[in-house]
Amino acid sequence: MSDNNKNENGGVMPETVQDASENTSSDTKLNVRVFPIEEPQGNTLAFASVTVDDMVAIRGVRVFTGEDGGLFMSMPQSKQEKEGEVKYHDIAFPLTKDLRNQMRRAVIDEFKSPSEIENRELTPDAAKDAAARDFKLDVKVFPIDEPQHSTMAFASVTIDDKVAIRGIRVISGEDSGLFVAMPQSKQEKDGKNKYHDVAFPVVKGLRKQIRREILDEYKAKVSEKSASLDGKLREGAEKSAAHVPSQMPAAAKSRNAGVLE
Repeated sequence: MSDNNKNENGGVMPETVQDASENTSSDTKLNVRVFPIEEPQGNTLAFASVTVDDMVAIRGVRVFTGEDGGLFMSMPQSKQEKEGEVKYHDIAFPLTKDLRNQMRRAVIDEFKSPSEIENRELTPDAAKDAAARDFKLDVKVFPIDEPQHSTMAFASVTIDDKVAIRGIRVISGEDSGLFVAMPQSKQEKDGKNKYHDVAFPVVKGLRKQIRREILDEYKAKVSEKSASLDGKLREGAEKSAAHVPSQMPAAAKSRNAGVLE
């Protein structure tokens, strides 16, 4: 396996990236900004943000050096520790190797030779086109069986078969009801914790579509689970009512089981 397929923590690129058909065009629009670290303490040299096709922004992309001194890119990751084993998972990532390679080249090129273009916001025409688009979403929701806090479920979404975002949360607010929160990173500064979205839609229409489809899927999952539980309760009650203990007196084994004649 080549080093291009390894992330900063030595992990392997997601299988969804390696095995996906390379149907993403190499001219996918990318908007890249790189923020070099003035005095790197480790192998991380810079952080970057990438906007894909004027639809999704991904923050926390890292530029780092490998053991051979080469430059590599790592997507933003979450850290999970289970049974003493630490695992890292990409929070947001391209769905095809083709797009990942294009993104890697764009980020590293920008790191080596920063663009002098300062205004990288969407132009009015681009914003209008993005707002009018009908995005293809594939949503998966995983309700928490016994929520202990306000988080009711986690969700993932793929957008236009190009980008995947994981770690989206369905939250129950005291006053606001159910809402969707994009995956976030925590930063401590001056003794205070600040949270920033790691990956998020850059157009209002896409944010609304993601919110609507995730909440619809969550409600459907909860309703399905509730119906299944009701069915099991009814089945249990019927079995209990029909059950006649083997030691019950013969007089009690009548059509009015349970009532002595």
